Amino acid sequence: MSFLTRVAALTAVVSLLVSSLCLAEPLRVDINSQNRSDMRSTGCENWRPTSDELSRAFGDIRVTLAAPAAGQGVDLVGAKSLVVDGLTLGADGARVLGGGEPAVLEVKIEGLSAGSHTFAGYHHAPSGEPGEFRVSVAGQGAESRVVPTTKATHDDELAASFIRFEAAAGSPVVIRVTATEGDRALLNGFELDAPDPTRSARVPTPAHLERHAVGDNGVVRLSWRPADSAVEHHVYLTKGASAAEAIAALDGADTDSESYLAHTTGDACTAPIKRNDSLVHYAWRVDSIDSDGQVTTGTPWVFRVRHLAFPTAEGWGRFAIGGRGGRVLHVTNLNDTGPGSLRAAVEATGPRTVVFDVSGLITLESRLTFSDENEFLTVAGQTAPGKGVCLRGQTFGGSGGNDTIVRFVRMRMGDKHGGRDGMGLAASDHCIVDHCSISWTIDEAFSSRQAKNITLQRTLISEALNPTGHGYAGSISGDVGSFHHNLLAHNWGRNWSIASGLNQANRHAGRLDIRNMVVYNFGRRTTDGGGAQVNFVGNYYKPGPATEIFTYLNPQFEHPAFGPQQYYVEGNVMEGVSGPEGPLPPFKGVDPRGEQDAPVTVPEPFFPSYVQTHTAEEAYENVLADVGCNVPMLDDHDNRVIRETREGTFTYTGRLGKPGIPDSQEDVGGWEDYPETHRAADWDADADGMPGAWEAKHGLDPNDPADGAVDSDGDGYTNLERYLNWLAAGNTLAP
Repeated sequence: MSFLTRVAALTAVVSLLVSSLCLAEPLRVDINSQNRSDMRSTGCENWRPTSDELSRAFGDIRVTLAAPAAGQGVDLVGAKSLVVDGLTLGADGARVLGGGEPAVLEVKIEGLSAGSHTFAGYHHAPSGEPGEFRVSVAGQGAESRVVPTTKATHDDELAASFIRFEAAAGSPVVIRVTATEGDRALLNGFELDAPDPTRSARVPTPAHLERHAVGDNGVVRLSWRPADSAVEHHVYLTKGASAAEAIAALDGADTDSESYLAHTTGDACTAPIKRNDSLVHYAWRVDSIDSDGQVTTGTPWVFRVRHLAFPTAEGWGRFAIGGRGGRVLHVTNLNDTGPGSLRAAVEATGPRTVVFDVSGLITLESRLTFSDENEFLTVAGQTAPGKGVCLRGQTFGGSGGNDTIVRFVRMRMGDKHGGRDGMGLAASDHCIVDHCSISWTIDEAFSSRQAKNITLQRTLISEALNPTGHGYAGSISGDVGSFHHNLLAHNWGRNWSIASGLNQANRHAGRLDIRNMVVYNFGRRTTDGGGAQVNFVGNYYKPGPATEIFTYLNPQFEHPAFGPQQYYVEGNVMEGVSGPEGPLPPFKGVDPRGEQDAPVTVPEPFFPSYVQTHTAEEAYENVLADVGCNVPMLDDHDNRVIRETREGTFTYTGRLGKPGIPDSQEDVGGWEDYPETHRAADWDADADGMPGAWEAKHGLDPNDPADGAVDSDGDGYTNLERYLNWLAAGNTLAP
């Protein structure tokens, strides 16, 4: 049969199969054993059954798990260590133990419309060596036999069962997973009315729902793992303003459609995209064709291309999307809660940019955090009038946040509530904090445990309060976490503490890039702690009047069973003690708990920094010239700290007698005056975040509320972002 004949015949087959399935969209469910975010699967309904509740509704569909055989029951099994290998779906699931008899796990499905449906089950044993399973439909002849995988490193490598069945209106369908060998039946997750995973292309790159695909040159490379039965593929590509719109455009696509991209016998092709446009959602599909000409329609995958958060964003968090293209929320008052408050804007959902129509001191009465529910957020402190905004009282930062940008925000915590951490990006992904100022915290000014793809840059952390010896700059981690061109001054300890801890497999975690830091008047601790891989480059440490330690990096090596800690150390300075030539490594005062099986230092960086790197001496001048919340202006506190760092002096002594190290904000005079200033009512008449005068000057319509979300010049930044970047560069508009 010729290729064209096969195409015509198979198009009809595919259309028949698609039209006969009854769910509008496939239902994908990951069965979870724990309430751990790192064991949940993106793109799935994540369900953790309990012994009291083995049933859950997914829209109109209800699924119930059961063990029908006497003496058997459903329990949950999982291994968090598998998450390290990249498994989430395969890391845990529901299990029935047979107790010497064949184990049977039933999945009752209610609410299906009448007609043909499919069930795909995923089977991976977190431990042990289970035998073959038979997956069948009660009362119907369809069945699938599968041997669970045991050592998969990707969810697309899991063993899968697949069956077609008929549903009658109002009648449940019961799927049975029966152990034909061994005494356990296992189901990690399932899909309803999705393509046959055993005959489909899998392991897509870019990964499904990837938001930061590489397309800088206007082309994205698409690749996949072919099914064993596939000899050729048809590839389709569409785009839309949302993932749903892009996927809908793939519906019914065939080789005559505009979305048809390529025919290939290989496992990759290239796709033209609009470079820098991170707002476009691309959907692609790979249909697999076997030697008999049978087509298996692929699962749609979606991606977006990356673009810098702002022109000077660097490091591993540089591609944070923020609120690009979303709505604009105005902070109009200094209240802790309610309409017009910062809290209302941060805790909202959906892509949004927060602008400030008011300056002054905001007292937080409870923690203000952004989580995964609050993703796609930009907090643009540079938009504030007057002296800008200053937060105090409670912590502000990320706790599982995604694609968030925070710029030009001050946090002067204080001890009114007993002292708290300052800011942070804990468990956050693709986030960046730029040009912020943090002071008067207790314990940690900044923390980022369990974070991924983050950057902290050009931020000034100073005068952590030390009444109990916990005046710490911060505990940092990330995979990868970038910390560059920051100033840490007058902090007794943890300058930084590398707090990577252990991963789910009890091995050292954390990959960090620490470079071009300036650290002044540290007390008893400089940079210590530990991580799996750390680049430590071009940092400048300047002892001050409170300094009691004169080594800049002091890793704490834990038991070798936790795996090695390794460091790339280059070009660091301890002023007056050692220059960039050495000594290497300056690891003193540490008692290793045994010898690790890898060298402590390595000759080459572990990974690129994506940071314009200076020598330590250059970084000293560069950082002091541009750090902290300096837009709309530096406050008196930061001006003083920068001056003291440059001069090697201090102004205040804490109540415990340590020069430059306060124990309360009252030791340094307390909060300075932050006048409450409001924008004029006609400053931004159309409320698009851009002042009318700036819009008129740049050819925009001051009365069009929609033009802020438009990218007028095609550089990847919306008009609102152009204004924000213009402000961040130090430009001002007459009030």
